[in-house]
Amino acid sequence: MSDITDIQWADSTVNPIMGCGGCELFPSSAKVLAAIDGAVANTGCEIKSRVIYKELIDDAYRAIRNRKNGHKNAVSTTNIWHLREAFLGRVMDENGPEAHEAAQRAIRESITCYAAILHLNKGQSLLKPDYEGHRGYAPIFETVTKFKGRAEKVAQLKDLLGCANPRTPWKHRLPRLIFVSDMGDAFSTKADFPFLKADLMPAITSNAGTRHLYLWLSKRPELMAKFAEEIGGFPPNVCAMTTLTGPDDDSMQRLAALKKVKAHIRGLSIEPLWDRIPPSKLNLKGIDWVILGGESGSGLKFTRPFALEWAEELRDHCRKNGVAFFLKQLGRNSTRGGVHIRLSNAHGGDWDEWPDEALKVREFPRAFHDYRKSEMVISTTLRPIYQSKKAKAARMVNVTAEDQAEFKRLDKIVRQGVKAFMACGEALIEIQEKKLWLAGGWSTWEAYCNEVTGLSKSYAHRLINATRVALQLSSQLPFGNSIIPVSESQVRPLLKLPTPEQQASVWAAAVEKAEGKQPTAAAVEELVFEILHPHGSGEKPVSRSQRRVDLVERMREAVAAKKQEVVEEDLSDLEADLEGEVEPEAEVSGDESRPKAKPLRMK
Repeated sequence: MSDITDIQWADSTVNPIMGCGGCELFPSSAKVLAAIDGAVANTGCEIKSRVIYKELIDDAYRAIRNRKNGHKNAVSTTNIWHLREAFLGRVMDENGPEAHEAAQRAIRESITCYAAILHLNKGQSLLKPDYEGHRGYAPIFETVTKFKGRAEKVAQLKDLLGCANPRTPWKHRLPRLIFVSDMGDAFSTKADFPFLKADLMPAITSNAGTRHLYLWLSKRPELMAKFAEEIGGFPPNVCAMTTLTGPDDDSMQRLAALKKVKAHIRGLSIEPLWDRIPPSKLNLKGIDWVILGGESGSGLKFTRPFALEWAEELRDHCRKNGVAFFLKQLGRNSTRGGVHIRLSNAHGGDWDEWPDEALKVREFPRAFHDYRKSEMVISTTLRPIYQSKKAKAARMVNVTAEDQAEFKRLDKIVRQGVKAFMACGEALIEIQEKKLWLAGGWSTWEAYCNEVTGLSKSYAHRLINATRVALQLSSQLPFGNSIIPVSESQVRPLLKLPTPEQQASVWAAAVEKAEGKQPTAAAVEELVFEILHPHGSGEKPVSRSQRRVDLVERMREAVAAKKQEVVEEDLSDLEADLEGEVEPEAEVSGDESRPKAKPLRMK
């Protein structure tokens, strides 16, 4: 298990069972050997890869003194990988460089499973006969291994509901997302059902486990369906998932089998996508989520291309069918119009360097956002993110303890300032509702506002109303939207809309228009105006900057003419502007709940 993972659509991982019985990413030895022989035959040469490998494996096995570690004298996929260099050396000597490259490509393109390769590097090998393998991994990937107690440990991890992180905005406020079986397939054999029932399911349904969402992936959805049937269906915090790699029959059969799984949520991991899947062939009925990604590969030379056109087509197909779409990575060999796109990230997973903003879509199913929605409490704790040891070390170069302490002090001030608007509004709500101003010695709410906070009662009400809307927004944000208002002026136009759904919709549109950044209050006001006046009727609101100019001119005229009336609310607005409210926005008119202005006498 891993408390923190760099997998973009998860926070943590757990593997109660590690290893896999094989799939297209880690095929049988017969399929790998057939691919090698076919690739070499295309160069005009002929080899018998099984014969060569059998000789190499026999020699390596005979050299082992201690055979208790589980080593096998067999032409297995694991042994093919471990002895590939010796095999390729034989091919080079006997058939030349062209055949060598063809055989190398066939091996690399056949064995592409990330989990398998990690196991192969950390597990037992005929080349290291005394090495028992890295603790925590299956000794041999083909040998499925159970690990008792992991599920219970991951269930105890900290609750992340309400937490966010600007570096992973797509996970905004969601519960902890736990990827089940990222290092194998728990449904490799039906014989493991009793273990899963006794070890994994109690952890998922425990009081601690129900705080999290479990994303359970298998390439054997037919076995997953049988398991779900035996347990009476998956609980609502489990998303049943399977993998597709293209439009082939095996992938389509998995899709059909997944739809038979008794689950509240179902998802597809189309990763790595090796070939275009025509939308007409991908029936998304009964599917809630699609994850898409290109192949990571082991070097550009041996990595299949991932066309951005495929991603755009599937994104639009998901939108048409109301399915959440999540583009995880572009892979090592992404292309546009057949031309390779250079990316510094080896997996193409850093969306800051993606060439097309429209592809930056990382959505989760609505059911994820609705799960435990009633328990939502916005947390100021940052959602944890994965950082490699190398990255951590690079960031800490020349950083002293004094630097860290100073940063923490200043960062606290910054965060308090950003959150001051809502913090102030929440405090005012509680003081007003509980009439706590009486406990402070003030006779009226208005007296408290004026004498203590320096606010007019009307402005205090605006803060309260805006805070309530902002809190509602934070729990209704659409997929992938982590931007919440930071000032009362941004929220004020939304108060004109009659329903929370309309307010959330307009705010999401404003954020999108601002390209994922904080929208201006004027932009929000404009969108609200368009909704309230769909046929263009009515006068568009005047911007706050223009209002300030008009207000100052009115005051000058009033003083010059020795007039005695100035609108109190206008002065409140001016005071707020002078105190640092620099965001241009339009005045909200027609708010019947706002207290009427009182005349202020000027001496």
